[in-house]
Amino acid sequence: MSFIKFIKSKAFFVQLGIISGITLVLLIGLVQYMKFYTKHGQEIEVPNLTDLHIDQLQEILEVNDLKFMVIDSTYLQGKRPMLVYGQDPKPGSKVKEGRTIYISITSSNTPKVKLPNLIDLSLRKATIDLKNLGLGVGALVLRPDIANNVVLEMTMGGSKVYPGKQVARGSIIDLVVGIYNADSLVNVPNLVGLTVEEATLYLSETALYLGAVNYGAAITDSSKALVVRQFPEVNDEEPINTMSYVDIWVE
Repeated sequence: MSFIKFIKSKAFFVQLGIISGITLVLLIGLVQYMKFYTKHGQEIEVPNLTDLHIDQLQEILEVNDLKFMVIDSTYLQGKRPMLVYGQDPKPGSKVKEGRTIYISITSSNTPKVKLPNLIDLSLRKATIDLKNLGLGVGALVLRPDIANNVVLEMTMGGSKVYPGKQVARGSIIDLVVGIYNADSLVNVPNLVGLTVEEATLYLSETALYLGAVNYGAAITDSSKALVVRQFPEVNDEEPINTMSYVDIWVE
């Protein structure tokens, strides 16, 4: 009876109100703490780190309270070492402060590849084999020989090299190519619409050399520039001597 009398008393309701008030304050405080802890509503846009040097990242990311971690390092031909080439999350993604950005950077360690045996291969097949290994075709030297349009020697920097030699990926290999009729006449091929690399190969197969390459002012990527003019021009009625030079203009 005394308990029933107590819960009906004014003192009980006063204490209940105090407990409810304290509970409400604690709940509000907990919600606010969770918002702060989880940085509720505080999302930032991930900056684009591509091509930035790793030494630049700390300052850029600290501004937004972001961190970074290197997860991969790969050699990329034509790229300086220690540059960002990949990131996760992607640029423009929305993340919370304190998030770690996982990045991939270029390596300074150039991988080695074994020089293939190109001797006695056609020039076109030899070119394909070099490209597949990440090697480039340099100067094409024509030499009179019964083996027409066939690779006779491989050289680097003026020195003869042999199959099996370990060379850095991206190295340029010069090729000595046979030409059967060194003193004959050939028609000038049409090079318009070809890249410089394609024009070089096409001329060599015709027993001609690439002469001056004149680049247009607006070119941003020379590997994709196309021939728009050539000299001598295509003229089947006026063949030229083999091993002659053909100049080109590219844009």
